[in-house]
Amino acid sequence: MKRFITCASYYGTGSSAVTDFVSEYEDVFNFTNEEFRFLQDPDGISDLEFNLTDCFNRHNSGHSLKRYKRLVDFYSGNLFGKKYAGFFGDKWKELSYRYIRSLTDFSYPGWWQYDLYDRGSFFYFRKRILNKLLHKTIWKNAPDRHLNTMKKEITYCSHPSKEKFLAMTRQYVYALFSSVISGDQEIIMVDQLVPPINVQRYLRYFYDNIQVVIVDRDPRDVFVLDKYVWKDGILPNDAETFCKWFRYTRSHRKTENLDTDQIKFIRFEDLIYRYDQTTDDLAAWLKLDRKKQVKPRSNFKPEISIRNTQVWKKYPESSLEVEMIEHKLREYLYAFPDKP
Repeated sequence: MKRFITCASYYGTGSSAVTDFVSEYEDVFNFTNEEFRFLQDPDGISDLEFNLTDCFNRHNSGHSLKRYKRLVDFYSGNLFGKKYAGFFGDKWKELSYRYIRSLTDFSYPGWWQYDLYDRGSFFYFRKRILNKLLHKTIWKNAPDRHLNTMKKEITYCSHPSKEKFLAMTRQYVYALFSSVISGDQEIIMVDQLVPPINVQRYLRYFYDNIQVVIVDRDPRDVFVLDKYVWKDGILPNDAETFCKWFRYTRSHRKTENLDTDQIKFIRFEDLIYRYDQTTDDLAAWLKLDRKKQVKPRSNFKPEISIRNTQVWKKYPESSLEVEMIEHKLREYLYAFPDKP
């Protein structure tokens, strides 16, 4: 059975370095740095499991299947960008829809409030207004009657056992990625299949054939790169709130074991400043044959990536912010050597 390697990060922590390094092996099929997040995203597989098996009720469960189908359609892409369809072709929707059918016990024409909600507040309140007008006129003597404007809507009913859900999910995930892999490549490298938090939950969606590398980075670089270089606006851009956010996203490490046969924690900087030792250790843990690393340093080049370390020194205007980060996040700082 083919096995998976995936990397997980907290945003901007350099996990693509792992993807690039692993892709230098000839027996690895690399899905590039595209993030495949359908297991972990809102309305994704994890939410689906919760609504179908952990918190089943007649409304939430069927509706969660619709929400997952909606996510599948979004991730398929469109004329402006193919997204997952660019990697899986028709298999993305074909196998995803098959998965949804496998979890559906039965369906019927019907709707409920959240079918209106999903179409936006205008659609919802328009229906409410129409109902009120009808109750004031021709439906005066029928107070319980409602206007059915969703005759084509389908309600799904689903309540699989936990065992069935996990079995169907494993089959789905494996079939999806295997559908585009050549027969002579036994390792599949996929970016961001699971999050760095609560990893054990997501490992259950695989046949014990996945290893996860979690990558973190010096908070000073994360802050300065986002605020002064990338300017994405995704992270807090004031240092005090950033420190709160950084601790908030890493707090799981106090209770979660990130050193197992399936989970490994590394620092981005170690891949650069301690390249030989770190990659030897990583390759051994991933059971990669160094003889099959046909193009060493061709995708991940530490001599180039080093330019993206200690970036705060290039932005003197960040000095006060960096001082605050150094004070409040001392245990997360990387001890940079003088030379790589």
